[in-house]
Amino acid sequence: MKRSSKKRYEYMADPLNNFHKEVGIVTSAKEYLLSLQGLPSAHINDLIKNEWGSRAIITALDIDEVEALLLDSTTVKPGDRFFLEGDPHIFSFGEHLFGRTINTLGEYIDGKPAGHEPKDYNARLELNVVAKGVSFREPIKDQFVTGITFVDTLFPIGKGQRQLLFGPIRSGKTTFLQDVISNQNAQGSVCIYASIGKPVDDIRKMASGVFREKGGKNAIILAALSSDPSPLIAIAPSVAFSIAEFFAVQGRDVLIILDDLGTHAKYLREIALLQGRLPGRESYPGDIFYQHAHLMERSGHFNAKVGGGTITLLPVLETDIQNNTDLIPTNLMACTDGHFSLSSELRAQGYYPTILDNRSVTRVGRNTQKLVQKQLGMKIIAWLAEYKEQEEYSRFGAQVSIKTQETLRRGAMIREVLHQEPFEFVPLPVQLCLLALATTPFLTGRGIPFFRKNRKVLMETIASHKSFEDVRVMAGQDVSLENFIWLIMEKTLILENVCQQ
Repeated sequence: MKRSSKKRYEYMADPLNNFHKEVGIVTSAKEYLLSLQGLPSAHINDLIKNEWGSRAIITALDIDEVEALLLDSTTVKPGDRFFLEGDPHIFSFGEHLFGRTINTLGEYIDGKPAGHEPKDYNARLELNVVAKGVSFREPIKDQFVTGITFVDTLFPIGKGQRQLLFGPIRSGKTTFLQDVISNQNAQGSVCIYASIGKPVDDIRKMASGVFREKGGKNAIILAALSSDPSPLIAIAPSVAFSIAEFFAVQGRDVLIILDDLGTHAKYLREIALLQGRLPGRESYPGDIFYQHAHLMERSGHFNAKVGGGTITLLPVLETDIQNNTDLIPTNLMACTDGHFSLSSELRAQGYYPTILDNRSVTRVGRNTQKLVQKQLGMKIIAWLAEYKEQEEYSRFGAQVSIKTQETLRRGAMIREVLHQEPFEFVPLPVQLCLLALATTPFLTGRGIPFFRKNRKVLMETIASHKSFEDVRVMAGQDVSLENFIWLIMEKTLILENVCQQ
């Protein structure tokens, strides 16, 4: 908007830097929302400071006034002066952030020494960045391997995909995220975990899993604490994407986790109501869908024009299954490429991962799978649905047929194969072989106790035995499931021998 040229603006010496800058006078202050008169050269997202170093970010321009949100926990009153910074806020990007916990403004908050920060990687922190257009993108074609059989085979994720993760409290979300970060770190991906409005204890718990041993060598935790001012929490996802884009333009694969966007939406609602904006459904701002969609569109698989990297997004939402028709859950489902529904009941039963197969979906992940993996995954999903139906029927004590008994044995074995321990990485060929064996008499005829006893040796044999080299190669080719199972059945004698040792 064009600023008034008739208004006489004040310029004065900044006591912090001892040179002349534009000054804005606070005319009203409602908590962290400031209205200032002056600052004729201000732009949206410019940073301003007062005499004591407290920072605010400009969010709106009027003819004679600007609106700003305070980024520091301090008290501001009418008459206070804020100075327009000559330089924009400089954020230090780079690998020196690996293994560190930072706040939204890039300041270390983990108590460790600052270390060396290359000045070549210092750049202006841009907010509200417009996502790259179609001409800079490629189809999602490479699989995002998590090492979790349930995900990689049944509900695969592609590099550049947006996969929503939602579930109630104590449903295993944190363990799942730590597992994915650990396995992706081992593959060389950059992992950025953005904590939105969580207490310090939750950050410490997450850091203990992410940075355990050498698991966090490529990981960054961006923590917007619950004690931080609301505006600082609200911009955390945008800052996380700026860090992700820095690495993506270098051709690297990046995983970004936003935990969680339900909390983020509440802070956006708080700010909008304080600004006096007209509320929409559930009192959220009318553009809440746009704000989240605008943010998540920054992920994707990019072409060589912009570095050829990928940004895979896992937004998190804490909500009960009964509440997934509320505004925020439906919005997030609409602007993502699939979702995982996690269950607190499965976690209470000791099952991992705690993903509900009948309430989860992936829309583009199957495009990244080979034919045998795709066919096996679809069959497993169908068999699990049949197993659950027959299991509920058999609970009434009715006599079941031989065919139903076979369905129950096969379904129980498949569930056992899909169960794995946290932080256990299972390679794709091993996943396919074990699931394929679960549908054959080799495992269904021997029962679950046999598999539990020999699971480790079976995995080691499939992963490294010379005789299984052709099986491992075929697992990565577009061959039919029938031919794949036939080849595995030829190797069952080898598996029987190693299980007897």
